[in-house]
This record gives sequence, structure tokens and C-alpha cells, in this order.
Amino acid sequence: MQHLTLETKENQPGILSNRDGHDALSGASLLENSARILDSLVPLRNASHADAVEYRVEIPMRYAECMAILADGRKATFLEPRNFLGWSSHHPRRSLLFRHNDIAIEVEIDNLAAERACGIVRSINLQAALRSTANRIKKFIGVDGSQLTLPAT
Repeated sequence: MQHLTLETKENQPGILSNRDGHDALSGASLLENSARILDSLVPLRNASHADAVEYRVEIPMRYAECMAILADGRKATFLEPRNFLGWSSHHPRRSLLFRHNDIAIEVEIDNLAAERACGIVRSINLQAALRSTANRIKKFIGVDGSQLTLPAT
């Protein structure tokens, strides 16, 4: 099981600190890095995740669609909409679940963070394989309304 996590300074103040306790990366660098990761794994059509101020899940017909709202008010859809698997709740702070090849990508977001002038992506969790046993289960709403469960580590 390969599991990688990118945490923002808001979640884990010391995760990117050097031995002296000083931040190795500034907050702006962390936001750029998370946008770069998302742009490579789940790219937006004609936009970058760095420009996103909100992520929305809309259910226009039978299946849900995820899109990013950009700073200029435009809606940006994902290049591969089928890679969006589900979401964890309807609250502003929630997780979005994507697939890139055989990797499950959980993106924890806070849509109200843009009002506080900080990044809306709180963390990115990558899981290359799912374990059959886990002590905690993460539940998502599938794009078709079904329930998806993902073992948490």
C-alpha cells in the first residue's frame, strides 16, 4: 500500500519545517505546489487549479459533475470528467474523490477559505492501492448517488 499526503501549513504547522524550526516553504509555495500536483493529476480544461476559488458539485440530470469556480467567475470543468468519483458532503469543507489511472486522489477542500485569503485545498491524499482492512472508513457520495467507501490509513 502506497499512501502519500500533502498537508498545508494550516493543518500541520511543522510538516515542512527545517531543523531550525523555520518554514522550508512559504504558504504561497505550498499553494503553488498543490496546484501543480492537481494540474498534473486532475487537470482543468483551459484553467489551472491555482486560479480556483471554489469547487462545486452540481447534479444537473442523473450524474453529478464537479467543476472549479475561478477568481474571475468562470466555471472550469475537468479535462476528464469521468475521473471524478464522488464527494463526502454538501458542506463547504469536504473532500472530493478523483481517480488517475489506478490512484485514488482525495482532495480536502474548504470553499470558505478564499474569503480568509488562504488556499481552498487543505490536503491531497493519494492511495495507489486499497487495503482490505482498515480501522476507519471514509464515505463518499458517488456521482450517481450511490455510496462509495474508501479505507483510510
